[in-house]
Amino acid sequence: MSIFLSIRKYIGGIILAFVLMFLLPSGIIQCFNLDNSPYVDFIYLGIVITILTAIIIAFGQKKIFAFSFKSFGSTFIIGGAMTAITAFYLITNIYKGINDYGSPKMKSTAILSFLLSLFIGAGIREELITRGLLLTFFKKAFGKSKKSCILAMSLSSVIFGLMHLTNLKGATNATAIYAQIIYAVGIGFFLAALYIRTGNLWGNIILHFLFDLSLMLYPCIFENRDDIDNLIGEWLGSGMIIKSIIIATVAVLVGLFLIRDSKLKPILDAEAE
Repeated sequence: MSIFLSIRKYIGGIILAFVLMFLLPSGIIQCFNLDNSPYVDFIYLGIVITILTAIIIAFGQKKIFAFSFKSFGSTFIIGGAMTAITAFYLITNIYKGINDYGSPKMKSTAILSFLLSLFIGAGIREELITRGLLLTFFKKAFGKSKKSCILAMSLSSVIFGLMHLTNLKGATNATAIYAQIIYAVGIGFFLAALYIRTGNLWGNIILHFLFDLSLMLYPCIFENRDDIDNLIGEWLGSGMIIKSIIIATVAVLVGLFLIRDSKLKPILDAEAE
C-alpha cells in the first residue's frame, strides 16, 4: 500500500471513529430515554468502547487486543519509573488516609462505582483512544521508521493532553487544568513508548488506571472530594505550570530512551516482515 493510500485509510479511520464517538453515544442514550438512568455514564463509556473496538477490528488491527503474560509483566518492568511512582503514591496515600481518617468518607458503594468508572474511563477508554487507535493508526499512516514513530507518538500524546480540556467544565482553577494538559502530553508520550516496546495494551490499561488511582486515592476516596482542578493545584503547589512542564519534559525524555535505536529497530523490523 502506498504512503498516500495508508494516510487516507488510517487518518480516515481516526476521523470516522471520532465522528461516531461524538454522535452515537448521546443519540442512543436519548433514543432509549436513558438520560436519567443511574448507569448512564457506564452506558456512555460502553458505547464508546464498542465503537473503538469495532473500528480497530474493521481496519485489521485486532492484534491490539492480543494478550500475553510475558509482555504484560514487561509493562511494569520497562515502565519501571511509572511503576515506582505509582507504588509510592498508593502506599503513602493509603497510609495517610488511614492515619488521618481511619476509614474513607466515601461510601463503599460509591467507592466501587468510582473504581469501576476510573478503570473503564481512564484505563480502557483513554488507552483505546490514544494508544490503541491514534498511535496505531498514525504509525500505519506514516510508515515504518523512527521519525514516523515519534511523529505518531507526539500526535497521539498531544491529543491525549487535549482530551483533559473537558475538566475545565465547572472548574474554578483553570490554571491547574492547563497544567494537567501539559503534563498529560508528556505522560502520554511515555505511555506511547511503553506500548511500542511491549505491544501489550492491557499492561498500559492497568498501569494507567493504577497511576491515576494512586493520585486520587486520598483526596477522592478518603476525603470524598471531586474538585479535580483544586486537587491538581494542591498536588503541584506554586509554580504549577513550570512544574508540569518539567514533568512533561522528563516523561518525554524517558519515553525517547525507551525507544532508543537498539530497542526500536528490532520492533520495526518485525513489523516490516
